[in-house]
Amino acid sequence: MVMNANAPQRLDRDAWLSEAMEVLRENGVDHVKVEPLAKRLGVTKGSFYWHFKDRADLLRALPDHWVKSQTDPVLAHAQASGGSPVEMMRAVLEFLAREDPDRYDNAMRAWAQFDPDVADAVAAIDKRRMEFAGSMFKQAGLSEAEAEFRARLWYFYDVGEHITGDTPADTEERLRRAERRLALLTADL
Repeated sequence: MVMNANAPQRLDRDAWLSEAMEVLRENGVDHVKVEPLAKRLGVTKGSFYWHFKDRADLLRALPDHWVKSQTDPVLAHAQASGGSPVEMMRAVLEFLAREDPDRYDNAMRAWAQFDPDVADAVAAIDKRRMEFAGSMFKQAGLSEAEAEFRARLWYFYDVGEHITGDTPADTEERLRRAERRLALLTADL
């Protein structure tokens, strides 16, 4: 089947959500609007309305898309890596360093400042991420309290790097930092 290059495209729902996440990251939620999104994607607004009732529907879907596209793959990667808890931690840190899925977190946190539903989504994902990190430390033999503390150190470092804008652009430098962080957090394991 030959596609007409001039024929209008209809993108899937995830394409719209992914582009909306980019706009959110670049310019904030006030700029996540249907017509500019369609223009960025090179399609008509009709494609949008195939997947969403309106802009509010798109905005309601963004937090779930953020979780599914930015957190679920990290956790799945760690679980699929197998090995010891420390090897799983390494897999997570390397994935984060290579893929930088947290690049959208600042935008979500900024939006959460004035939207209670988004604030709830951010709080839930923070809890889920820290619980996952804590479970790896517990599997490595640490007490509940110590595992939770180290999970918080790990997570707050990661969040802090993004909030301060101190995430290196260079993947190799991100990998070096990840390995150093892992060494510090697991020195006595």
